[in-house]
Amino acid sequence: MKSFVSGLHRISLGPLALMLVGCVSNTSGELTLPKEQVQAGSYFVQRHDKDDRDLASTIAKAMQARGLQATAGTVAQHPTETTYVVTYVDKWMWDMRVYLYDLRIDLRDARDQSILGYGQSMQGSLKAMGQTHEDIINRALDQLFPPGK
Repeated sequence: MKSFVSGLHRISLGPLALMLVGCVSNTSGELTLPKEQVQAGSYFVQRHDKDDRDLASTIAKAMQARGLQATAGTVAQHPTETTYVVTYVDKWMWDMRVYLYDLRIDLRDARDQSILGYGQSMQGSLKAMGQTHEDIINRALDQLFPPGK
């Protein structure tokens, strides 16, 4: 009887653990530039070839809303006078709908492409309910350009 009860516990806790995993969200980031340099720079959000949602333009608009001088386009459209290049890696998942699972935004020096900072936001399926990809972009940008700093 004891093994039956412990087996029943394991079976009943399995779905609960799976539900909790679906609620996970994670953010992380780091920026190595002083605020004065961040505000004074010009940014180019470089759209990658497989981005059919044009996240580059959405990221640039979110940066503009933060008071930053940002434009977006393909590698061929990269302005020569840009101070910083912003690149990103987006991972999408399907769980009854397509949602942005993970987004990492990197800030690079336009001269040598060295990484100066990054912001990353990741979320599970349940956490993504009611969220748009703009919300995820803003969470990643909050990590890269912390509000109030």
